[in-house]
Amino acid sequence: MNISVFALTKNGAELGERLCRRIDGAYLYLPVRFKGSFNAAFLNDFRSQVGQAFGKSDGLIFIMASGIVVRSIAPFLKNKAEDPAVVVMDEKGRYVISLLSGHLGGANKLAKDIAKIVGAKPVITTATDVNGLPCIEDIAERFNLAIDDFKKIKIVNSAIVNGRPVVFVDEDVKRREAIKGFVGSWVQGFKFYKSAVQTRRIKPEVFVIVSNHFSFSLQPSAFSLLLRPKNLVVGIGCDRGVKLKEVEGAYFSVLKKWDVSPLSVRNIASIDVKKNEIGLLKFAKKYNLKIDFYSKDKLVDMPLPSGFSKFVMGKVGVGGVCEPAALRSAGTKRIWIKKQKTGRVTIAVAKAPFIS
Repeated sequence: MNISVFALTKNGAELGERLCRRIDGAYLYLPVRFKGSFNAAFLNDFRSQVGQAFGKSDGLIFIMASGIVVRSIAPFLKNKAEDPAVVVMDEKGRYVISLLSGHLGGANKLAKDIAKIVGAKPVITTATDVNGLPCIEDIAERFNLAIDDFKKIKIVNSAIVNGRPVVFVDEDVKRREAIKGFVGSWVQGFKFYKSAVQTRRIKPEVFVIVSNHFSFSLQPSAFSLLLRPKNLVVGIGCDRGVKLKEVEGAYFSVLKKWDVSPLSVRNIASIDVKKNEIGLLKFAKKYNLKIDFYSKDKLVDMPLPSGFSKFVMGKVGVGGVCEPAALRSAGTKRIWIKKQKTGRVTIAVAKAPFIS
């Protein structure tokens, strides 16, 4: 994590230096008069520098009074999905308070980690943690599930804390059983089903739907939170000189046609001769997608569900690109969406198997 540590007093400076020596990626901000042997930045404009750190850091640690911290970060708060973890400590290192983004931002974990380093007591106030219950953010992180609508998190967690029924719908048997095992005996109100059809006779207040697809059928009055398994690999083949917009258009056209949420895409894949294909690289950067590139030797033994292409063989030395690349990256031999050609771009999708 990229961590920014702020201290305003001599004791705070000493504690901050101690922390930064133990936490990888931590950077210390101190008033000029307290700068010691550790490489620290000068605090010339505290609130301005807090704002800069708030926008670029994964977490912020403040060694000072919580009131100062609240007033300092208030102008920069955005939402649960974007705000970094914020942790507050007293200068004697007795307490470590998870102040902001406890679950999604990781402040609860950061507070506990810091407490172990300095021998402090972590102060965690999120309701699920206080009651020893799982929260939906922890479940999503543990099983690599993207949360579709962050505004609905509090409704699900409220149901968990208050013991109201929460129904999980997930067609993947292995993942469904793994989630069931993870929540264990914490919550008696959790129920698990393979499909929405199986839930028609029950009337829970909250549904959690684990699905790659947009379309599903539930009771009209039911509240639902969608979790997207990040288990899809999109294989991409393209002509030389393809533009960003061409890749973009083909990619989203296929996902829309097959009713697939972009949040479910784990990464994209292609052949290594496309490593310098500007349009493809720009697309990956724009959507923050990792690309797995494979040599023809790594692709030649993979299945070609849509058949062998003499044209592609003549160009890159293998009978197909998008399908074998997707399969290789996903670690499967079964294609999920066969090759779809849109202009100068071919798209295929493979689903990585769930591994607990």
